Order: sequence, then structure tokens, then C-alpha cells
Amino acid sequence: MKAGSRNIFFFSAPSRELAETSPYFEAMKEQNTEVLFCFEPYDEIVLMNLAQFDKKNLKSIENQLHADQINTNTVDTKDSNSLSQSEADELMAYLQNSLGSKVNKTKLTTRLVSHPCIITIAEMGAARHFLRTGMVGKSDEEKYKLLQPTLEVNPSHPIMKKLFTLKNSDPELARIVTEQVQHITHKTKPVRQPTSGLFH
Repeated sequence: MKAGSRNIFFFSAPSRELAETSPYFEAMKEQNTEVLFCFEPYDEIVLMNLAQFDKKNLKSIENQLHADQINTNTVDTKDSNSLSQSEADELMAYLQNSLGSKVNKTKLTTRLVSHPCIITIAEMGAARHFLRTGMVGKSDEEKYKLLQPTLEVNPSHPIMKKLFTLKNSDPELARIVTEQVQHITHKTKPVRQPTSGLFH
């Protein structure tokens, strides 16, 4: 932990492998931030309710990434591999339209390197546990409405750059790629008990 830091960040995942390869951990590593991994199902609930330890705030990295609006929704103009701002904006509009109610908002992020995108949700820990208890039997539409997911896209990733060209050159393939990206992105979320189509 950095000297003077007022926060202890934690991340709940079923295994170390899933935690270390997650886009959430990748985004925090870019900030050179240490993260406490939690592997037991109720670790997350305990830490959320504890809130503080040794006068330091206990924060989920999922919540931190959702709340952190710094350096997002714009491309890195120094990155020669990135889509241009206008191309990226066009891709965001396409994804928003294609995914419909499956995402509340689409935006750009420069905090990812190896992942094409990431899903962020306010108070994801609490929402995850509510899905397991209070939303059993509810439709995917109702669950998306509750979660209000934001899709953050890496404009430098080869998949996103290819999708930008496919949406005009091959709309059907672009649709399939978009569905696969959304499917894979939800799989990277550390959910122990998938809930009907929502987290495939």
C-alpha cells in the first residue's frame, strides 16, 4: 500500500487465476494499486459491511472503477494504435444501439491494455448478492434495468478496431462479434453463481 493511502482495495473472485486475469485487476494495475484478493463467498459481504479497517476505507475495485471518471470517454491521442475520437464515438453509438437495454451506457476507457472492454456497475458487490436472493426468477430485462451496466471500451484493442470496420463492411458479422464481446465481457465478471443469461 502506498504511504498515506486512505483506501484498502479488495476484489472478490472464485480463484486467484480469475482475479489476476480480470480486466478489473488489469485496470487497477495500470494505476499501480495494490489489491486484496478475496476467494470465499462471504468475504465480500463482510468487507462491505465492515467499511473501514485501521481508519482506512475498504473499497471494492469494481465500485472504484465505476466511480472513477478520470481519463475516460476520450481516446489517447498519443496512441498510434487507437481509433480516432470520431471513429470511437461512432463505434460507441453503434454498440449502444446494437446492445439496447443490455447496457445503460457505452463509453471509452484508456485504462485497459489486453482486454477489449469492461462492464462497470454501481455497487456491484451489493447488486451481485441481490441477484442471488431478491431477483431469482426475474427476467434478464428486469435484471439489466436494476444493474444499469456501463460498457467501457478500449479503442486501441484489435477486436474493437476490427468491429469498427465490420459494422459497415459486414453488418451481420459485426452483430455476431458484438454479441460475443458482450457475452465474454460478462464471463470475465467474477460471479460465482450465474443467473439465467445475465452472466453467461
